[in-house]
Amino acid sequence: MCHLLAVMLVALAPFAAYAAPGDPQCGADLARADALVSKVAARDRGGPVKPDAICGVLRENLRDMTEANAIMRRCMTGHALRENVGQMEASMEDVRMVISKRCH
Repeated sequence: MCHLLAVMLVALAPFAAYAAPGDPQCGADLARADALVSKVAARDRGGPVKPDAICGVLRENLRDMTEANAIMRRCMTGHALRENVGQMEASMEDVRMVISKRCH
C-alpha cells in the first residue's frame, strides 16, 4: 500500500494549482484535500501497524481518501481532474479490497 500512496501523492500535489476557475472556495477545499492525503501518507509512513490495529488505520485512510476525492471531483477540471481522481479512486479500490479480505 505504501507504493500506491507515494505515487498518488506525487500525482496530486500541489492541489491549489488545480482549483476550478470561478470557485473561490475550491482553493481552501483543495488545501483540505491536500491535508487529508498528507494524513494518509503520514499513517502509511508510520511504520508497521499491529495486526489488531490495521483495519482501523485502513478505514481511517479510506475515509480521508473519500473526502479528498469528493473535493477533487468538485474543484478540479480537465486533465488534472481525470488523472488525480482516477488515481485516487484506484487507490481507494485497493484499500477497499484489503479491508474486505482482512477486516470483519
